[in-house]
Amino acid sequence: MLLALPLLLAAGSRHRSTIVRHAVAGANDAATDTWHRDAVAATAAWALWIAAVNLCPFARKSLETSDAISYVVTEADNQKAFYAAAVACARDLAAASDVDPTAAIVFLVAPFYEPDDFPAFLRSVEALEDDVMPEASDDAIQIAGFHPAWAFGGVPDDDPLHFEKRAPHPTVSLVLVDGLEHANSAKIAADNERTLSQLGVDAVARAFAGFVSSD
Repeated sequence: MLLALPLLLAAGSRHRSTIVRHAVAGANDAATDTWHRDAVAATAAWALWIAAVNLCPFARKSLETSDAISYVVTEADNQKAFYAAAVACARDLAAASDVDPTAAIVFLVAPFYEPDDFPAFLRSVEALEDDVMPEASDDAIQIAGFHPAWAFGGVPDDDPLHFEKRAPHPTVSLVLVDGLEHANSAKIAADNERTLSQLGVDAVARAFAGFVSSD
């Protein structure tokens, strides 16, 4: 069952009038829907912070473009179900005709899929990117993984850079490749590292703790 619900971002946000599309996979009662809404609220708060500190040059445009962002919460707790949810999101995004392709983004939030095992989640995302997604969407979709315990190899534990890829829940973002035509990934990475270093690990960690506690 797929239940589509509008979500109004928190009052006080500079984007408080933004409406995002919220899709709940498997929601069939009020309690479940409330929990899913909380997961979306935490992810939406995180996305607003990403835009506010400019960690992603596309985030602000996506937030300010009508109907550009969709949040899909899946209850998948195994690889097969997680991949099926990602493929469904990719196909829906590739087929969408009513959203600006340079701003469209889907966040697939999977709270039950490897929430405590980052290496396993990372292996799944890599396989999804390399083997599953190209076949499912004819290379039209690019994905990126995020995890609450994301850690870059060879980077000190207290380096704020890890927060570039941390989200309140295991999450995959899906965007249209056409929308990334002019992206300079090396510059984005360098800018993100500089931004996070300037903010400092304490400030970034406090912000992240707020997203997690809001769930």
